[in-house]
Amino acid sequence: MIYTEEHWNTLPRSPRFKFLFELAMLIANAQSKGMAPRGGFEWDRVTSDFKSIYGKAKHLYCDVRAIRDPEHIEFIKNFKVDLWKVHQDLDQAERLTDVATKWTSKHLHIGDHLEILSMPSTRNAVIEFIQKNTGRTVRIHQEEYWNKSQLKHYKVDAQYFNDPDDINYNDCIIISLPLHGTYDIPEWTYELFKKCSAIGVPVFIDVCWAWFQHSFLLNLNYECIDTVTCTLGKMFPIEGFRQSFKFCKKQNIAKYDKLYSTNRFGNELLIQLMQKFPAHDIVNKYKDKQDFWCKKLGLVKTNSVHNGKSDNDLLWYAEHKHLVEDGVNQKLFNLIPLLENHQLILNYLNQTNKDHFDFSNHQDQIAI
Repeated sequence: MIYTEEHWNTLPRSPRFKFLFELAMLIANAQSKGMAPRGGFEWDRVTSDFKSIYGKAKHLYCDVRAIRDPEHIEFIKNFKVDLWKVHQDLDQAERLTDVATKWTSKHLHIGDHLEILSMPSTRNAVIEFIQKNTGRTVRIHQEEYWNKSQLKHYKVDAQYFNDPDDINYNDCIIISLPLHGTYDIPEWTYELFKKCSAIGVPVFIDVCWAWFQHSFLLNLNYECIDTVTCTLGKMFPIEGFRQSFKFCKKQNIAKYDKLYSTNRFGNELLIQLMQKFPAHDIVNKYKDKQDFWCKKLGLVKTNSVHNGKSDNDLLWYAEHKHLVEDGVNQKLFNLIPLLENHQLILNYLNQTNKDHFDFSNHQDQIAI
């Protein structure tokens, strides 16, 4: 079901939905006063007038972005660098390789055929992969971040696949691991890698959600793996810098790839962030809060620390609502605003003597 403004005004609302909207109004109001963190995109602009606050609250839980962790923010605010010294740092690529390899080692087993390169954005890497494989059919999974709607914008008519049996020798694959729609690793993942290696099908993998996972380990030592993008803008609040790194097949790297993909200032920020904060930092900090909110709201905990599985009464606030036309799972609820504002919310509930703050048995209360 594709929800419209009409549905916002006419759908029955469960007590749980009403409670979450109340919290959304609280958070959006605090954001308008500079008392709560917000994202860095145009739709995160919240002013103190009611229309702005109400409009933000209607969509607050639909946006997946980096958690505004106070330690991360403080580090970035105080980040200082000698721009000229960084510009002249001819050994930076080696430092990035060393730091990134160690940082990802508990999540990714990198094959000897892959090499780290600086990367301005995953979008650029996807376009490069598609251009390299002109003539092949682009295959994606239905629970994919790089969905049909996005790829059609680049004149690519992508086709869905369900499992390795759907893959043909003239295909190329773009996939997020874990899958964006479920935040799980499909049980057929290594069968897919084996088949693609056997028939020469190149595979592009985006692991931007790996740093949210309680448990995540991916073996990339397969010949078919062409590119693995490691975007850190989902973990750290650095979306606006558009700077990450990727693992690329060595035999496909030209000197121009190294020369023109390098942003040494951005690389220095990445290096220092990874040296300061381990890849499991967000999970370690927020796993208890995930447990708290999933229990109180009656959500099923997922392997990803920033969400829980919900029921039909929260479909308006579905984490993937903007991807509903592509058939992406709509049963995930984004906890990020609650995790960020945990103490603010508890203070509010204590001060207002709210006695309805328990939806662990919410099934009896759902009004739809």
